[in-house]
Amino acid sequence: MSKISTTFAALAVRDFRRQWIASTLATTAFMTTFVLVPIVAYQLTGSYAASGFAAMGNGVGMFFLTPLGGVVADRFPKKPIVLFGQYSTLIVIAGTGALIATDLITIPLLFASTLLSGAAFALTGPARQSWVAELVPERLVPNAVALQQMGINIAQVLGPTMAAIVITLLAIGPGEVYLGVSLLFIIVVPINHILPKTMPRVVVRRSPRRELSEGFQYVRRNPRLRILWLFWLLVVICGFAIQTLMPGILDQEFNRSSNDAVIINSIFGIAALAINIPLAGLVSGRFAWPLLLGTAILMAVGLWMLAWAPTYALILILSAVAGAGRSGVMLVNQSIMMSNTKPEYFGRVMAYVLMAFGLQSIIAPGWGVIADIIGGRETLLLVGLIVVVGTGLMFVGWVRTRSLPLEVGTPAAAVANAPPPTPEPAVAAPSPAFSPLFAAQVAPIVLMEGQKPRPAIPSGD
Repeated sequence: MSKISTTFAALAVRDFRRQWIASTLATTAFMTTFVLVPIVAYQLTGSYAASGFAAMGNGVGMFFLTPLGGVVADRFPKKPIVLFGQYSTLIVIAGTGALIATDLITIPLLFASTLLSGAAFALTGPARQSWVAELVPERLVPNAVALQQMGINIAQVLGPTMAAIVITLLAIGPGEVYLGVSLLFIIVVPINHILPKTMPRVVVRRSPRRELSEGFQYVRRNPRLRILWLFWLLVVICGFAIQTLMPGILDQEFNRSSNDAVIINSIFGIAALAINIPLAGLVSGRFAWPLLLGTAILMAVGLWMLAWAPTYALILILSAVAGAGRSGVMLVNQSIMMSNTKPEYFGRVMAYVLMAFGLQSIIAPGWGVIADIIGGRETLLLVGLIVVVGTGLMFVGWVRTRSLPLEVGTPAAAVANAPPPTPEPAVAAPSPAFSPLFAAQVAPIVLMEGQKPRPAIPSGD
């Protein structure tokens, strides 16, 4: 199988392909508003801390409700949960856009809008992410998770790029951009309506409190998942500090408009997409863990270079380094986590993954306060140092766990224990009746598997 075929293998599954398109478009809308919130808040107040506070609503909702969303994802069909989240997000984005466009927005209202969107994402995000594992064969789960993360990075390109074009070139305000991206749900919602209503793997239900506790204990008892989750928290908290700091850095250090932060985010997204294409084909192999550590160091170096950059032109160039590192380490980390998770825990483990974004938003005002005291550049240097220390600890954890056996029932174990492919007999040169072009046309049909929902597998206590 060619590298391109390996990278995009899961997209041969029709239902996953549809879900991936819908998820990418919905995330594009969310990412657009995500980068606009600190800008709007900074324009209202001129404070780093206010930029962080406005985004903190996302964190409050996600951090406290995401674990419950994971329990719901493991107990009930994913489709109605995802649809509920998308309708809710549509209402919040459109309403916030109307408030901004009419100059009625305030910091408390901006906080309230992020709180509502964070709550909706917390209750439905684990279902949307873990739905992937029910739409593809088990052997394609690592690749599908990587492609899902790639979709998030594509959204990081589309969202900020659209915002940059309409704000800086067309002189359209953030409020109108909010209203525009809400129209993406006209495409997203119908796609999800035609997807199958797959059933959860576990049909024996316990109390939500017990299932929540079991999910946490599952991560805590698994050495690999434990260190991966802790490292994921650090990467997300530090990697997205740039969202809080960049509007103020551009204004105070380079005398640029804070709106130019959308350009920086676009470059982050483009670099993310560029690095994700080769990484998606490698996350199932022996290079996964070294790639995890390498991309983390790349992110730290990128943050340090941004802190040092003396000109705005260099900021634009060096943003690609930090963006590639941040996206790469997130893709590899999440793929390894899901590969080492048993299917009945997908929803809850994904909930703990998404909790990091909530914690990041809660901590965001802290980065702003530090930047108000010591400066934006100095804060970026501090963030990079924290990433380097965390990567060193992650390396120690990898060395200690690399010899442990893979857990039976996880996608990683299934891939490792799969029999080697049977060598194909040599064939003569293709005849006109079976040309390479014809083979390329029928290959996607051969790969189309996993279309039907899997039957639920009952399990006891």
